[in-house]
Amino acid sequence: MPLLAKMTGWWRRERPQTRALSAPDMTAPLAGQNVMVDAAPDRNWCAPLLRLAGMDASASLSPEDSAASIAATKRALARFAEDPQRLPRRPQLLPQLLSTLNDDEASHRDIAAIIARDPALAANLLKLANSALYRSSSLPVESLDRAVAMVGVDGLRHLVSVALMQPVMRVEGGAFGSLPDLIWDHTQRTALIAAHAARDGGREDVFAAQLLSLLQGLGAIVVVQVLRDTCSKEGVPDADAIARLLRRWSPRLGRAVAREWALSDRLMQALDEQGVDDIVAISPLARALALAAPEASATMETPPVADAA
Repeated sequence: MPLLAKMTGWWRRERPQTRALSAPDMTAPLAGQNVMVDAAPDRNWCAPLLRLAGMDASASLSPEDSAASIAATKRALARFAEDPQRLPRRPQLLPQLLSTLNDDEASHRDIAAIIARDPALAANLLKLANSALYRSSSLPVESLDRAVAMVGVDGLRHLVSVALMQPVMRVEGGAFGSLPDLIWDHTQRTALIAAHAARDGGREDVFAAQLLSLLQGLGAIVVVQVLRDTCSKEGVPDADAIARLLRRWSPRLGRAVAREWALSDRLMQALDEQGVDDIVAISPLARALALAAPEASATMETPPVADAA
């Protein structure tokens, strides 16, 4: 069975209610070199997700046991980062799709032709095009041609990236409740915001920012998987410890995946730079992700604005 076919029914699952995402409004493009940014912005994108999942006050372990559980999880994550067999497998069409998506001469029909070769990928793409996050018309999108015409090449790049990552991002909640779904929602929002921030760098930077966000989100899912397995019997550590674990290890696991999938050194460097405290000192691509992740968390915590009567 193709990897992508394992996602049957995923989008039908009920998700936590968060604010609908509109087009991000970022007044300072991050792709340029001379950008003024806050030297010490709040980059804790993990804590809001734990609050939304109701895990901010749900620790069932003592401080000592919590520390021991986190230490065991770190050891397991280190093994994941160093063992390619433990990492998510690369989607079969990824190399060809990346090559086509990064080719300025490639048309949307070229991209659609590759997608059409995998019925499961095509179905996922249509589901995403019809989701509340992307759909811009009341009419349903029922064909790849219409989806391509509606979202355009840049929009298609994002949709294809998400569809490629979606199968390997699936994880059952277990003791962590809605956290996996919240991470997946957050990953998509981060990708959209980071891509908008990188727009001045051109099409290649936009796609790189999207892919970078998805890699960090994939790393976060791996962290939750390992944490769930480690804590399945002992209990749940405190939320602050989980937040620190997610922030440190999500980009690190994303970098391990990027390395195993033979992605660019530039992407791996940007993931490495997520651990640098001075946001002004990191590359523009890394900065786009570093600021997009907390912004995405903020959009999820902000209550939706009621429509005027």
